[in-house]
Amino acid sequence: MNKSRLEGNIWKYTILLVTNKRIFAAILGAYYLTIPDVTAWWIGMLLLIGTVAGFIFEIPSGYISDKLGHKEALIVSRVSMVISTACFLFSESIPALIAGGVFLNISNAFASGTGSAFMHETFRGLGREKDYTRVMGKISAIGFGVPIFLTILIPFFVSISYQVPFLVALVFDIAGLLVAFTLVKPPVTPEEVAEIGVTNFKQVMQESWKLSFFRHAIFTGALMGTILAVSVFRAPYQVLLGVPIVWFGVLHGAGRAIATLLQMYSGVIRDWTKSVANLYLLQLVLFLGMLFVLWLSSNLWVAITMLALMNGLQWGMIRVQEGYFFDVIGKSKFKATLLSVVSQVQLGVSGLVALGLGYVIEMTSYQIGFLSAGLGMIAFFVPLYLYIAYNHKRNST
Repeated sequence: MNKSRLEGNIWKYTILLVTNKRIFAAILGAYYLTIPDVTAWWIGMLLLIGTVAGFIFEIPSGYISDKLGHKEALIVSRVSMVISTACFLFSESIPALIAGGVFLNISNAFASGTGSAFMHETFRGLGREKDYTRVMGKISAIGFGVPIFLTILIPFFVSISYQVPFLVALVFDIAGLLVAFTLVKPPVTPEEVAEIGVTNFKQVMQESWKLSFFRHAIFTGALMGTILAVSVFRAPYQVLLGVPIVWFGVLHGAGRAIATLLQMYSGVIRDWTKSVANLYLLQLVLFLGMLFVLWLSSNLWVAITMLALMNGLQWGMIRVQEGYFFDVIGKSKFKATLLSVVSQVQLGVSGLVALGLGYVIEMTSYQIGFLSAGLGMIAFFVPLYLYIAYNHKRNST
């Protein structure tokens, strides 16, 4: 295969990452509240319904991707994204919002794991497998950085109509779909194809257990799911605090800028953390600290700073996490399937936590909701972290 054509996947995937960002995320929660009958509880319910769809499709989508082709799965993902954005654009009722969320999560299900696996195979085909974390961190930074400019324009778009940000996103989604069709499949040996063809789903899960991958999938998936659930209430909380809508795009852009900076230095962060156990401890301490600050203070500036930092950290460590995951997975030919376990856990946890948070917030306050999330994290993640750290130390000696 012509190496230059295969190298083209790098810039094409960069475009996919740019078009994959939901520029309307900054106002989505507030947009929900413009639809009749939507309350804080319904915001949680909408996320839960969408994530149930994603949960159902997540691992099967990875398995289908590994068997039928990563490029094909990415195309399915982009088609689903177009449908999702169109549903939000023309939404006038809760069922339309549900459809938008369902297709959004189906899109994420077919993309999660698949995109990473596709690019990992691309780097392997180029003989640059060791460059994965460094290069993917840089292109992910571009994927987060470029949409910041559009995000900052959100207030201008909203001043025209709440539908304009969704219309702009739809144009981007169509462009992403066209780019997905031009991706070049990395070379795969006949032996790899044969093994994927004869290996059943049960054997894939057994392989994950043998690789001790499940503990990492549960920790990262549950942690990211919890933070995702909290972030769903960012826009409604900012509305309650009296933050002008003109600042929503800027604040969301600030979080994306932090994520961009972190992703640019993914290789450095990985070298600094040295082990996946250290990375987990760093994330746990930072997220818990931000949640407790949100509980203790309802000051507008403190709140928006914590929410921006949380947003940045949530997305800024993705490539570092993936680098450690690939160390665990090794040369397994089911990368997309195994990585999909992480996303499936994230989906399940985010939906349940969001529903619970929505109920607590509606019955009490946002502060009590943040406190509940923090205490729940301590109860679940501290024992799991100690287990992972113990096993990591034992395997290292």
